[in-house]
Amino acid sequence: MAGGPQEPGGGEGPRGDLFAEMRRIKDASRLSYNRLAAKTHYSRSSWERFLNGKQVPSRITIEEFAAAARTDPEPLLALLDRAVARDEAPAKEPASTSAATSASVPAPSSAARTAERPTPGEAGPSASPTVAQGMAPGASTPGPRASGPGASEPEGVGPGRRLSPWFRALRSAAGILAGALLGSLVTLLVIEPAGADDAAAKASPPAAPARTRPSAPVKVGCKSDTCLLREPQAEDCQWDAKTVRQTFLRGMSIQLRYSEACQAVWGRIENGDIGDTVVIRDKRGSSDEAKIRMEHDTYTRMLAASPDATWETITVCGAIPSQKEQECSPLGAIHP
Repeated sequence: MAGGPQEPGGGEGPRGDLFAEMRRIKDASRLSYNRLAAKTHYSRSSWERFLNGKQVPSRITIEEFAAAARTDPEPLLALLDRAVARDEAPAKEPASTSAATSASVPAPSSAARTAERPTPGEAGPSASPTVAQGMAPGASTPGPRASGPGASEPEGVGPGRRLSPWFRALRSAAGILAGALLGSLVTLLVIEPAGADDAAAKASPPAAPARTRPSAPVKVGCKSDTCLLREPQAEDCQWDAKTVRQTFLRGMSIQLRYSEACQAVWGRIENGDIGDTVVIRDKRGSSDEAKIRMEHDTYTRMLAASPDATWETITVCGAIPSQKEQECSPLGAIHP
């Protein structure tokens, strides 16, 4: 659209302000896309679309984002309402214009139509005698009809040109019906836009409810040995995950995450830099490693945690290769 300052990656006006404010809060809180995905119910790719202005977030998305960033959601929700109102305004304008145009056309009254019609035997005040009597244009106005057996037809009016009472009644009924139909059409044109908006609102799907942590056992995609080297989020293991080990290295948080439903663990590092790594290893020698390739955090794939090899037997380490430093939990369990 033209006519306003352009916002990079977000458009203009309230919509651009919303995306710019969300990016500012993300940068100020040092939240990466992976970290947002871990703290909310939206994936990394979803957060990339929200924060790069490719998709307008919902109110639930804003509330989860604010909770993850530990900020007040109300200013963001106000920007969202303004952006949505601006997006919807052009769509409603044609309907309003159509309604106003239709409302300016008065519905003709059937009573008025009847009043304008001449009664049998006389012409109305605005009708010509020729039309009132059904005469052809250019014919002279007939005088009073003579009565009696020998009366002759007035000049210019033959037996075939007289308007019978049946024809006049039929013409009157047709006029009343036409007036009623026209009135109904105008009413439909005035009322239809509002009714169409209501129908569209009812047909549109309701906003998705907030996804909360399930109180019942979650339905996961793998368990124990079947989770080996699988993605935790792809198997829904993150729903009940908790941090069972944690240590720090130069401000980087090194965590061992455990899911009871999946009976599996994975390693995660937060607040690191590109190139920093996390590695997990169990007592059977199985291991997995992940490296930060963008932003500030990453996580490994899963290892099984079985009754004979519980999460207590699994070690997690974080390393800063540029500094040749490593920290493990339990301490010293894995050597460089």
